[in-house]
Amino acid sequence: MSELPSLRRRCGSDVDTVISWIPDEAALLMFTGPRMAWPPTRGQFEELAAVPGLTAWVMDAAPGSGQVLGHAELCLRGGHAHIARVIVDPLLRGRGLSQQLMRLVLERARAGGAGTAGLRVTKGNTVALRAYRRLGFGIDPRGETADALVLGLDLGQPAAKA
Repeated sequence: MSELPSLRRRCGSDVDTVISWIPDEAALLMFTGPRMAWPPTRGQFEELAAVPGLTAWVMDAAPGSGQVLGHAELCLRGGHAHIARVIVDPLLRGRGLSQQLMRLVLERARAGGAGTAGLRVTKGNTVALRAYRRLGFGIDPRGETADALVLGLDLGQPAAKA
């Protein structure tokens, strides 16, 4: 029986892998929002990781495998988890890895005491929106901007199944 993907703290060498998954400025905006400038650098990721309460995570193919499949950042504040910069290896997309990654991140958020979770999705990123909706996230129209939708999830409810 093969091992399931696992979540671990992102390390410096992981950042280079994640950067390699971002081919152009449009992809950078879609995956990271407007807080990062093209071209992405290790320094930009490290600066964001220094935000109080923010932790950066990668999903490995199996514990200790070193094969990074996906990346996400989680910021816990006041019982709320904000998830950002979710990205999956482009060679592995379409296999349900974003669902696995998000389930692991949501488990981490619950373990950290979060009762709700939220994230922003760039308008036009229909693949991500569909994936988050499958997990039970709903659109919060109060947070909508010209460029992004805000989604929320009550973590007191069991995670939706794929």
